[in-house]
Amino acid sequence: MSMNTLAVEAVAKAGGFPKPPSSDSALAGLSKYIPTESVTLYIAAVSAQSALAGLIPWLTATVTYWIFVVLTPIICFLLWARQVANAKKENKDFKVSLLSPKSWPWWKMIASTIAFLVWALAVPGNPIMPPGSEAGGVVAAFAAIFVSTILSLFEPPSDKKQT
Repeated sequence: MSMNTLAVEAVAKAGGFPKPPSSDSALAGLSKYIPTESVTLYIAAVSAQSALAGLIPWLTATVTYWIFVVLTPIICFLLWARQVANAKKENKDFKVSLLSPKSWPWWKMIASTIAFLVWALAVPGNPIMPPGSEAGGVVAAFAAIFVSTILSLFEPPSDKKQT
């Protein structure tokens, strides 16, 4: 699921927007926390790895993987912050503070990062699976879906009100 959708859900929970459409289906539970924005950028970076290696020698596959692990919660936070700003424009009574860590979407940022950690292992060329390990990629793909499902089950009750 898009981290932007997670951000919209978090802002709606705080009263900033109308409740988004329900995503309480089996399919949504399978993919809810897989961060499509990070995954899309990561696939592009892995695809360009050989070309980038000549320009930026320190940017190995391992460094790229960990950069995206760090970027995932940052992207999630920035998308949430954009939604908060939009909600404040539409609703002057909306009182969520971007500067208050208590209001940040911690669960969504952490769950998205965990899902990325596992999902990125299914991408060919990732630094963890040995080259030519097609079976490992298949296992990683199933693990990504499994982890996303488990994360949905552990979602805090206050967040489930939105989904």
